[in-house]
Amino acid sequence: MILEIIGAVVALGLAIYIIFIVLDKQKLEKIKVETMTSLKQYGQIHQEGKKIFFKTDKKTYQVLFCNVSSSGELTINSRTKWEIINFGTSRVLDQSVFLASTNPKLIIVYPSVQVIKRYINENEMVFVKPTDYFYDMHVIRDFELQDVLKEGIL
Repeated sequence: MILEIIGAVVALGLAIYIIFIVLDKQKLEKIKVETMTSLKQYGQIHQEGKKIFFKTDKKTYQVLFCNVSSSGELTINSRTKWEIINFGTSRVLDQSVFLASTNPKLIIVYPSVQVIKRYINENEMVFVKPTDYFYDMHVIRDFELQDVLKEGIL
């Protein structure tokens, strides 16, 4: 009897966990679709394999998506070393492969609402604004994209 109750509780917990994962993936996919729709309004989108390119009157950008949880803080330590702090734990990401191509990048950070920070040297940190262009890339949170496109920054 007790084993059956424990089994039922574990199965229920597993089912709830799977439901949350599926809902989260659907939410993230919705953000990507909305982002692509916004980009199509202000330029041309084309894909080459898994790579997405956004062409404006000024440049052609490779569009990359960076998933940072809504409570996570993204800090760009260098061109290839990025740090995500989430619930007090720190994770360093090596973005060498992510940023490998020579095209200018448009990095969409989603669904994070925290301010993106960047080290400009060993001692100084700045907040990344949607208008900033550094390391041959624009780093923009998904909810800022529409304003950036309207202002013609890209």
